[in-house]
Amino acid sequence: SSSALLTVSDAPAWQTAAGSLGSFAAGSSISVTVNATNATSYGVTSGALPGGLSLNTSTGAITGTESGATQTTTYNFTIRATDAQAQTADRAFSISINTSILNSVRFGQ
Repeated sequence: SSSALLTVSDAPAWQTAAGSLGSFAAGSSISVTVNATNATSYGVTSGALPGGLSLNTSTGAITGTESGATQTTTYNFTIRATDAQAQTADRAFSISINTSILNSVRFGQ
C-alpha cells in the first residue's frame, strides 16, 4: 500500500491596497512597506522605484533616501509577492516625488 500527501496552500493575498504608497519630498528619507499574506519574497517586476530606494525582498520594505529627482515625478511599478510553493500575486503601486520644495526660492528676512 502507499499513501500520497497533497498539500494545498493559498497563493499570496495582498494586504496593501493597490495605488499610491505616498508623496514625498525630493531628497527625503522614505520608508514604506507592502505586505501580502503567505508571501516569502517580493520583487519589482515592472517599472522602477525612485532613485535611492530599494525593496527588501524578504520583508516588502521600500526604504532609502530619494536621490536624482529633478522634477516632480510619479514612479509606477509592479511588485510580485511569491510564496513557498512559487505561487505569485502581482500588484501595481506608485510613489510620488515632489521637487517643488527644492525649487522654491525664499526672499528677504
